Amino acid sequence: MSRWLGLGLAVLLLLLAGLGRAQGRGSGAGYAVSVGEAWRFTMPERRVKVVLLAGSIGAWRDRPYARVLQEACSQVEIRNLSAVGLGAPQLYDRFRAEVLDGGTFPWGVDGLELWLMWNGGLNSAGSAPRTNRAIRRAFVAAHRRGMQVVGLTLSPWGSLGDRRFRDAGALDTLRNTRAIVDYVMGRLTPAEALGSYVSDRDVPDGPWEPRELADVRVDLYNSRLRALDAPLRDAAAMEGMLGRDRRWRTAIDALPEPDRATRRAADVGLLAELPRWFLRDEYTGFDAIHPNREGHQVIAETICPSLPASWGCSCPPRAAD
Repeated sequence: MSRWLGLGLAVLLLLLAGLGRAQGRGSGAGYAVSVGEAWRFTMPERRVKVVLLAGSIGAWRDRPYARVLQEACSQVEIRNLSAVGLGAPQLYDRFRAEVLDGGTFPWGVDGLELWLMWNGGLNSAGSAPRTNRAIRRAFVAAHRRGMQVVGLTLSPWGSLGDRRFRDAGALDTLRNTRAIVDYVMGRLTPAEALGSYVSDRDVPDGPWEPRELADVRVDLYNSRLRALDAPLRDAAAMEGMLGRDRRWRTAIDALPEPDRATRRAADVGLLAELPRWFLRDEYTGFDAIHPNREGHQVIAETICPSLPASWGCSCPPRAAD
C-alpha cells in the first residue's frame, strides 16, 4: 500500500510541477511571463512589442495589470520579465541580459514598435539615488537601441506596522520613495534625482536629455490606489515622536535657526499624513505592498489612457471605488 501511495504522490507532484510551469509562462492574447527560461515573441500580427520590467508587483499572477492591458490593446504583445525580489539595479541587469544582449528580441524588424515598460524600484527604495541611477541606465539603454519607454512610478506601499515606517525613520522611507516617483515623472533635476551619481552623465549639471526620461509617464503613487481618506495622525504626538529621536534632533540642530522651524513643521506634517500614502485597504493583497486583483485592475485603468494610439487600446472600464 505504501509503495502505491508513494507512486501516486510522485505522479501528483509531477503534474503539479507541470501546471506550475504552464502558469509561469502565462497565456492568453499573447501575454506571457518569462522567468529563467528562453523566450521570444510569438504573435507577428501584433506590431507593438513590449517588455515589462518590475519586481514582485509586476510578477503578480492573479490577473495582473499587464495582462489586463494586453487584453485591452489589440496591437500589443507583452512579455513580462518581472521577477520577485529584484531591485532596480538587478532589473537593469536582467533587461540588459535578456533584451539588449539576449539574441531573441526582434531588433530591426520593419514595422514594429519596441517598448520597455518599467515599474521597478520598490525593492531598492532604501536608496533613491542608487535606484534612479539604475532606472536612468535602463531608459538610456532602451532609447539607444530604438525602444520607447513607458515609465510607471512605484505604487503606494507600506503600513504603520512596517519597521521602515516607524518613528522618524518613516521620513527617509517616504522621501526616498517620492524621489523615485518624481524622477520617473520628470519632476526632479538630475542632481536631485541622482545625487552623487549625477557624475554618470555626459554633462552632469546640464538639463535632462530626452533619452534619460520616459516617453510616457504614469503616476501610480498619487492615484486611486492611495488611501486618501485615511485619518491624519495627531500632530502633537508626531512632534513628540521626533523630539525623542536622537538622529532627527542632531540633523535639526545642524540647521540655521530659521530653517529649523520650517523643517520641523514639514516633518511633523509628513508624519501626520503618512497613512494617506499607503495602499487602500480594498486594493491590498497579501500584504501592505502588493495590490490584489482589484488593485491591478485599477493600475491598468490608470495606465491605459496614457498609452499611444498605435497600441490599439480600448481601455478597461473603471472599477467601482
